Amino acid sequence: MAYGNQVKTDSITTTYTDEVYPLGSIYVESADEVVAATDGTTSLGLQGDRTWMFVRAGVAVNAYDACVINAIATPLVVRPTNASGSASYLFVGVAQNAIALNSYGWIVIRGECAVKGAASITAGQLLDTNGGAVAGQLDDDTTLVQLVGRALTGTNTPITGTVAARIPLL
Repeated sequence: MAYGNQVKTDSITTTYTDEVYPLGSIYVESADEVVAATDGTTSLGLQGDRTWMFVRAGVAVNAYDACVINAIATPLVVRPTNASGSASYLFVGVAQNAIALNSYGWIVIRGECAVKGAASITAGQLLDTNGGAVAGQLDDDTTLVQLVGRALTGTNTPITGTVAARIPLL
């Protein structure tokens, strides 16, 4: 699929030690590719197009981490959310694979994805960055300034410790 003056040919889960695409590059994954998404063995049950952004990890990012900007001056350098929460305007997207410290990769910024979720989330709840027990986790609190998406499943679906979600909150 073409975007800008480049063509993306690598897997969307490929990570890099150099900036092979300009930071902030956008890639739209078509609905038929999203439906085929797995965690390596299990279907994630996701639907619709997904939009990805090319970023750098300012802190190591794990698979399914909810990511926020690492610093106001570097909005395309990300880190996992922390347990005390982050304002929704700092939220960037969700990693679907690990990105090592100071490495580059793609994160989902719009559409359905798997994201780390707190223990008591149920389908339909609004998700925010406040109150997760671990870095990268979203919670079902409804702290308005921290809302970032909606849960499509309860905790531990589609993968243990995650929920399927639609981001951003539309």
